[in-house]
Amino acid sequence: MAARKYNPFDHATHNLNAHKFIKSNGNFKDWEVTTAFYTALKFFEGSLFPNQYVHPDLSKKLEFESYNEYRRTFNQFIGGTPHEAMKFFVEHNTTQEIWYSYKELYDICHFSRYKNYQIDKEELEIVYTSLEAICQYCIQNQQ
Repeated sequence: MAARKYNPFDHATHNLNAHKFIKSNGNFKDWEVTTAFYTALKFFEGSLFPNQYVHPDLSKKLEFESYNEYRRTFNQFIGGTPHEAMKFFVEHNTTQEIWYSYKELYDICHFSRYKNYQIDKEELEIVYTSLEAICQYCIQNQQ
C-alpha cells in the first residue's frame, strides 16, 4: 500500500469534526476542551507553513517549510517540550489576541486533562471563543 502524505490541515479538519461531534453529545466537556485544543494545534501547523518566522534565538526571521522543521530548530536552540515550542511560536509569530486565545485554551485543556475533568460553562465559552478566533486567524492567514 502506498504511503499517504500527511496533511496537517486535513488533520485539523478531522479534529474539528471530532470536537463538534463530542460537543453535540454534551456529556464529555473535558473531551470538548481537549479536541478544541488539538484542533487549534493542527490549524497552526496546517495553515501557517511554509513561511518566514522569528527564529528561536529572536535575532532574525527564517523560512520554515513546516512546523516540524520549526520545532526541531526551536529544540536545537532552546530545548523543551513540543507544547513549549508551540507556545513560543504562537506568542512570537501571531497576534496578541491569538496568543491570549491559545494560552487560555492551553491552560483550560491542561487543567481538564490532568486536574479535573469537570468543566464549567464559563470555561467552555472561553474554549469555544478561543477556538473560533484561532480557526479564523489560521484560515485568513493560510499559506
